[in-house]
Formats: sequence, structure tokens, C-alpha cells
Amino acid sequence: MKAGSSPDTGSTRPDGFVIPITAPPVVEIDTEATAAYIRLRSSKVTRTEPYASEKGFAMLDFDAEGNVVGIEVVGRQEFSIRELIQQIPVQASEAVLNQTRYVAADLQVA
Repeated sequence: MKAGSSPDTGSTRPDGFVIPITAPPVVEIDTEATAAYIRLRSSKVTRTEPYASEKGFAMLDFDAEGNVVGIEVVGRQEFSIRELIQQIPVQASEAVLNQTRYVAADLQVA
């Protein structure tokens, strides 16, 4: 590793990585954990990768085809879709974001 470089995290995300949001997302909110899960599609999750930016940290869930199916954001006090996606490179129209549904997280006792 060269001086000033970052370690390889195993990420397959190319430079210019942007998550398209083409259908209204569902935001599952857990206020006790100050976390939210943004569900973008109902595909099966096959891998999860961390995503860090200057604005925060999130976990991205991918399906077998490499599409982002969900985004977990932790440590937030504000749960509006616009606030949650500030730290993540997304592309979405106002019309799609305005149709976001908000639900309580389905917490199950272990």
C-alpha cells in the first residue's frame, strides 16, 4: 500500500458510483436504535458493503445482479428521505421521493 492510500476494502463500486431510485422507497424506522432502512426493491440480499462518506456511514445491501436493494443508515435523529440520503450518492426525482412510505421497523424478539 502506498503512503496516503486507503486499504482495499474489497468493494467493487466504481468511481462515480450512484444509486438510482426509480420507484418510491419504503423507509423502515427504528427510533430506539436511531436507525433507518431504505428499501429500494424486494430482491434477495446477497451481500452487504459499508459505504462511508464525509457526511456519514451506511451499509448497502446488494442483490445477485449488483443492484442496491436497501440502505441502512444509523445514528440519525431525522428520518425524512431527503435527510437520510444526504450521505449517499443517489439519483432520484422529486416525484419519486415525494411518494416515499414510512413504516415502523418490524422488530422481532430473539
